[in-house]
Amino acid sequence: MNAIEIKQLSFKYPQNNYYSLSDVTLNIKAQRCTGIIGPNGAGKSTFISALCGLIPNFEGSIKYPSKLNEHTSLIDSVKSKVSLVPQEYAFYPQLTVIQNLHYFLSLCLIAKNEWKVLLDDILSQCELSDVQHKKAKNLSGGYKRRLNIAIALVKKPDVLFLDEPTVGIDPESRTVIIRLLETFKKQGKTLLFTSHMLDEVEKICDDIIVFRDGKAKMNEEEQQNSILLSISFNKEPKNNEFLGLYEKTELNTYQKTLSSQAELSAQLQLLAKFSEQINNINYSANSVECIYNQTQAAQ
Repeated sequence: MNAIEIKQLSFKYPQNNYYSLSDVTLNIKAQRCTGIIGPNGAGKSTFISALCGLIPNFEGSIKYPSKLNEHTSLIDSVKSKVSLVPQEYAFYPQLTVIQNLHYFLSLCLIAKNEWKVLLDDILSQCELSDVQHKKAKNLSGGYKRRLNIAIALVKKPDVLFLDEPTVGIDPESRTVIIRLLETFKKQGKTLLFTSHMLDEVEKICDDIIVFRDGKAKMNEEEQQNSILLSISFNKEPKNNEFLGLYEKTELNTYQKTLSSQAELSAQLQLLAKFSEQINNINYSANSVECIYNQTQAAQ
């Protein structure tokens, strides 16, 4: 089942003469973690803002499918099932951790007799119990990031957006947050996660969306488990019949994505006829870094 369905989403800020989002059509699968990567200014934050109902007057459509009501508006869907963990700290620094949580929980339609159990669970999950009575302004960067996440959990969301949740923190705090996101996956939440740390994305994400100049390309789990084969020739080969199945990436260099080791073996045997013309052959797991580099080169 899809958690979010996006069709021909486009958006242009009034002060710009270009589209920050350009004809983006994607389906985000439910109960999975989808990574959103791309260079600065590629459209990632604008995309998240649109999906969270924070941008008016966009072109196209965004839907959160519901078995209960197919006609629920975007804003009502976001209110009922979506939370956002922004890059910026989204709490009151003069309040303690528990005071912040109480305040944001008071904005949700959750019965008061459920508060204690819910807050105890959130404090435990985010490893904030020991600092719950400490003012937020006096927390370390890692604890502030965890408080950001804890606040997003008070409405018990089905879909959780996390915009650079590990930026600017120490390795120990980063490990805690990554472990927390893995817990959310096991609980069946749908996660959308942006990070410039590609190793983090590779570790926890099932699917990857790569942004470039407002355009987006989805790479699903099966694509990430493939093999990238690259061949560099001394000069442009004369016989292009076989290489017609390959993508030319630069001068005298071709690449192809393979689905298995058996296919790799078959391709290497076929390439033997070009042995005198080949300068170099490389193959590797089609990691997030490979996907990112391929997408940037192709666009």
